[in-house]
Amino acid sequence: MSKPRRQLRRALHGVLLLDKPKGVTSHQALLSVRSLYNADKAGHTGTLDPLATGLLPICFGHATKLTAHLLDARKRYLAQVRLGEATTTGDSEGELIAHSNPSGLTLEVLKIAALACTGTMQQVPPMYSAIRRDGARLYELAREGIEVEREPREVEIHAFGVVAFDGVTATLDVTCSKGTYIRTLAEDWARQFGQVAHLSGLHRLEVGVFGALEPVSMVTMATLETASDLASLDRHLLSTRAVVADWPQVVLTAEQAAKMDFGFSIPFEGAPGWVAMSLESGGFLGLGEQLPDGRLQPRRWFGPAGV
Repeated sequence: MSKPRRQLRRALHGVLLLDKPKGVTSHQALLSVRSLYNADKAGHTGTLDPLATGLLPICFGHATKLTAHLLDARKRYLAQVRLGEATTTGDSEGELIAHSNPSGLTLEVLKIAALACTGTMQQVPPMYSAIRRDGARLYELAREGIEVEREPREVEIHAFGVVAFDGVTATLDVTCSKGTYIRTLAEDWARQFGQVAHLSGLHRLEVGVFGALEPVSMVTMATLETASDLASLDRHLLSTRAVVADWPQVVLTAEQAAKMDFGFSIPFEGAPGWVAMSLESGGFLGLGEQLPDGRLQPRRWFGPAGV
């Protein structure tokens, strides 16, 4: 008896702005979304901890070649920080290890402390993180009771605001560079006014261009799982070009695009640097680099299928 043929996956291009639910890893969310869309190629653009919710852009097809631009982009979060309790993990999933008394704190005191938390700084990654050391994840070592020295990393906090405080839990609005650990930032912030703290909730609002140019509309897993067909799912996708909507834009004629399709550069006036290229008819072609000698060179060429 012959085996049933495996269903062929779709060649799909575009971006889904997923509202990752709490309690699942970013990789699990990616696998679920890829399965629902029956897509042949997909990747996410920056890990969110299982505790965290919010914006997790999922890229399909050609868009996966642009994920590095989102991985390196700034992010914005709303974080709930419980003052007076420290945990082993820096979040609510860990065991309590220290206490302090937050009574008497005011919103004004918290906001003053926040002023010192912006700009470029050195941050020591937490032991409960996915960084590798000698082939093992740091969180794996931490679970065995092993603590190792971690090299500090340079991060940049673009904005740090305290938007609410109920006497125990503060809500922080943080915009930061890639590689920033909000758990560590919250602990360092609380230490300035003599408190211990841990992260009790985290929701990502923005990733690079998504949310920075206009409020982002995220799609929940529940919405995707109740879609009636693939066409209904596809209506939630943004075009591949959305990843680089804030880049300099270049419009090419069909003749110019035909030359670049063979890998040739073309004469083109413009400021040196990388650009997003489209056809006059509207199709997204990919990324190019405007060279100092006045020629435009294709760098990530998709052709009109990359819309």
